[in-house]
Amino acid sequence: MEVGFKHNKPRKPEPVRIEQVFAEKPGGGIMANPDYDVPPTSAVGYDAATGHYKPIKCYKLVASVAAADATIKIAKDSGVAKGDIIAHGKKGVKCTKVDKTNDDYDLVTVTLGVDINIETEDPWLYQSKVESADAAGDDPAVDAEPLYEPEYITGKTDWVYAGEGDQSVKLINGANVRKETANISAEIAALLPTIKRV
Repeated sequence: MEVGFKHNKPRKPEPVRIEQVFAEKPGGGIMANPDYDVPPTSAVGYDAATGHYKPIKCYKLVASVAAADATIKIAKDSGVAKGDIIAHGKKGVKCTKVDKTNDDYDLVTVTLGVDINIETEDPWLYQSKVESADAAGDDPAVDAEPLYEPEYITGKTDWVYAGEGDQSVKLINGANVRKETANISAEIAALLPTIKRV
């Protein structure tokens, strides 16, 4: 063995996220330097202030949740951070703590106030820009909504890495994506009528 040899574990193989692409933005677009590694097939919205696209975080539950639970388990690589407003349907609640010490999931302190059985329901949650009325006790007309208005999803192999500056990405606006592996919730996909979760 050579001096200074170091073994690195291989990366997990990438799952198949897209079945078929039938429309994309010519030339793609520029995604603003993210503060986390953005997975392929992430929804993005245009930020007119910067002229760049920005991601809408998507969080995949790895365990079912009861309405009264004070924590949820989210799959790694979601970019979840303290202060994110995590939403399901029209209900969004701000998370107060994120514990990333477990190798299999991130433990997020948040009470969603809804039951989600991941065996029978969609396990994907999304990032909202506002807390819902049910969570915050404010105006009953306030519903959770995506952080940005979704326009595209990123390409099937396009990871956008944190700390590497603004990056060019493929932008897809027509595709059949796998609902088990594509980084997009049902609520976000509903706002992108030519992106179908199959």
